[in-house]
Amino acid sequence: MIGVYLVGLKIPENVGFVARVMKNFGFKELYIYDCRVTVKSFKTASHAKDILRNAKVLKGFDEILDHVNMLVGTTGVTACRQERYVRKPVFSPEELRAFLDGKSGKVAIAFGREDYGLFNEEIELCHMVVTIPTNPEYPVMNVSHAVAVLLYELSKGKYGLEDKNIVKARDIENLVENFERLMRAVWYPKHRIERTKIALRRILGRSLITRRELTVIHGIITKAITYIEHLKEK
Repeated sequence: MIGVYLVGLKIPENVGFVARVMKNFGFKELYIYDCRVTVKSFKTASHAKDILRNAKVLKGFDEILDHVNMLVGTTGVTACRQERYVRKPVFSPEELRAFLDGKSGKVAIAFGREDYGLFNEEIELCHMVVTIPTNPEYPVMNVSHAVAVLLYELSKGKYGLEDKNIVKARDIENLVENFERLMRAVWYPKHRIERTKIALRRILGRSLITRRELTVIHGIITKAITYIEHLKEK
């Protein structure tokens, strides 16, 4: 199941247009965080008012991790000087559809603000980053147009039903934090920890692991940390 996650939209009409596009391509799950939703939103939604009415309104960006198994971020900026690693690797809409084709679980595609898109700290929490190839002379797309392009491509795929055995994105985040504990215990270079956490988050998030697999990995990390701490006490 694939849903759309709107983040920080300032123009009410854009929220409505996105709902309309979702209905055009047969998608129903809409999540909203920090967006202006007004009467104008419902007016532009036209026959997709039900999608807007049923949207889940979140209180923080990371709350989406409690609702889905995998979070995909979108960006029009793929090179950000020293933050370049945050937005790399980047996938095309076709590559995203090919990756998800045949897989089960709930996936949310996050679309950011009209002026800034998703912030780096939001992109960092995503398990996959997608960009739409555009003319470099004018690469910026209206958010509803970007949603339309991605949903058109994703509508070609076939996806399994939600699998309760696949862990939520929040569980992946907890696992990454446990890995951080291990990195600090083995004196992993401090300047590399954040980059490594992003890499782990994306590897594990894209894996759509089961609860049993999650327990196994947690167990290995916990045992390793306990052994290391025991050695340090000697």
